[in-house]
Amino acid sequence: MSKDDTNHSEDLETPEETPEETPEENTVSLQQYEKMKDDYLRLAADFDNYKKRAEKEKSMSLVTSLSMIISSLLPLIDNFEIAVNQEDSPDEIDALYKMAQAFLDTFNVKEVPGVGEPFNPSFHEAVEKSGDGVEELVGEVHRKGYEIDGRLLRPAMVKVHSE
Repeated sequence: MSKDDTNHSEDLETPEETPEETPEENTVSLQQYEKMKDDYLRLAADFDNYKKRAEKEKSMSLVTSLSMIISSLLPLIDNFEIAVNQEDSPDEIDALYKMAQAFLDTFNVKEVPGVGEPFNPSFHEAVEKSGDGVEELVGEVHRKGYEIDGRLLRPAMVKVHSE
């Protein structure tokens, strides 16, 4: 046996000394445990709130983008409506107007309440007023207003009648 073999065999025969861990070194006091548990629960709640906030912001961003697109199409829809109300309106115009209405319905776009409804400055823009009463009602709609998911896209231009 060579000298190298002897040293190598001695290394294998010598058990490695590892410090033994005592149960006292791995224990955590009740106060430390409660603090760690509280920190964990707060972190989990913060993360859950972050996820909800991020989802809400994403949804609002989508609604904002959609609102901009639909708002730019409203004058086109107004012109279709004017054309449909003409005496000699071609059937094609009627079909296009119905398609535009279906498009608005797809994205949950609703008309702002009109004639006979109480005047609401949040949804109506008064361009005319008649009467001297206290109760204000929408008497005539000059231009329709629209909202999407409860958010105003465009106010309705109305004539207000006071009783």
